[in-house]
Amino acid sequence: MKKVCFSLSLLAILLIGCQGNKTEESEQLPDDEKCSCPPTVMLQPCNDFTQAEAKALIPKIQNVITESAGIELDFDVLPTIQLSDSLLNDAKTRYRADKIIRSIKENHHDVIIVLTHQDISCTLRGKADWGVNGLSIMSNHYVCVVSDFRIKNKKRDLWKVAAHEFFHAYCSLPHCPDDDPNCLMQDAKGHPNYTTKEHLCKNCTEKCKI
Repeated sequence: MKKVCFSLSLLAILLIGCQGNKTEESEQLPDDEKCSCPPTVMLQPCNDFTQAEAKALIPKIQNVITESAGIELDFDVLPTIQLSDSLLNDAKTRYRADKIIRSIKENHHDVIIVLTHQDISCTLRGKADWGVNGLSIMSNHYVCVVSDFRIKNKKRDLWKVAAHEFFHAYCSLPHCPDDDPNCLMQDAKGHPNYTTKEHLCKNCTEKCKI
């Protein structure tokens, strides 16, 4: 009986260690000390972005991650939240993507993809309030935000933007160094075209680590 109790206690400790809950001590946790368990990809719908719309994105995002990283990650859809007016830009016309990211609590293990139909913006390309489809911030490796407000073919292309931001946020992948028009990591340069993008190019795939 003692051996069984000891085994259960050890298992509980290991499971707690993999939860990755955010604490003051873990905020600056070195990469080599973070939990090595595969992350869960958490989709966070906001406002009128429905649970069904979020779930519909899972298969293709999951497939391209498996194809590129060689690992099948679990996905989950979080309860819908409402974006606060405090996250709007100064003109109150659209949400600041950077503010949204910083408003989401990281857990230093799983990656959270925030999903919204609302227009989002950030400071980019010399513009103080540049409209974007998605954003990742290097200091917030576990959260990114995606909007379909500016995506013409939402059913075809929204998952591509979500996958692009996932690879930025969790894998620290930069934009495609070859500027490959077929690569999901190609820099849009202000004029996104998702028609031919379905996969990572060979160069980006080799750099993809989970």
